Amino acid sequence: MSSLVESLMSQMMSKDNLSLLSNKAGLDEKSAKSALEIGLPMLLAAMSNKASKSDGSSAIISSISQLSGNNPTDDMASYLGGSGSQGTDILSSILGSSLQPIQQAISKKTGLPASVVGQLLSMALPLLLGSLAKSSTKQNIAADDLSKLLGDQSKMALSSAPEAAVLMDELIAPQEKGGLMGLIKKLFKS
Repeated sequence: MSSLVESLMSQMMSKDNLSLLSNKAGLDEKSAKSALEIGLPMLLAAMSNKASKSDGSSAIISSISQLSGNNPTDDMASYLGGSGSQGTDILSSILGSSLQPIQQAISKKTGLPASVVGQLLSMALPLLLGSLAKSSTKQNIAADDLSKLLGDQSKMALSSAPEAAVLMDELIAPQEKGGLMGLIKKLFKS
């Protein structure tokens, strides 16, 4: 089974999708790809952390339902070429206070400005949510099922993206237990 991140990256790299994405962010394709290779696993890990909290799964399920039949992965080129900004609000609602440290960590690693990283993440998140919606075999996914799916997918994504795993470790290292790193550590132990 391939991870959501691998499948999404493959789709994002095909056709003109990477060009559309990088042009919209004002980047060259190599820089955009590098940031996404780190950013997508980190987004998934942050979503997994959010889903592990009592109201977190509900917020993610709500964000998925906002796609309401307009899944951006169905026509990625149209989504990337459009002017929609739904990702910014969803990104803030799902990541909350984790957003800025994640942006800063990716920025530091890639040398890209944090604002540009934020723009890439806000374009990528609806695509990740769309991939999640497609990967769920149920029409209405339950909170526990979503939490398990995100945990499994996060584990796969971080194990295949060591740079993202290291950044997540550095990002949350001061927190011994709990928080995002606590969840990631639990994922790798299971």
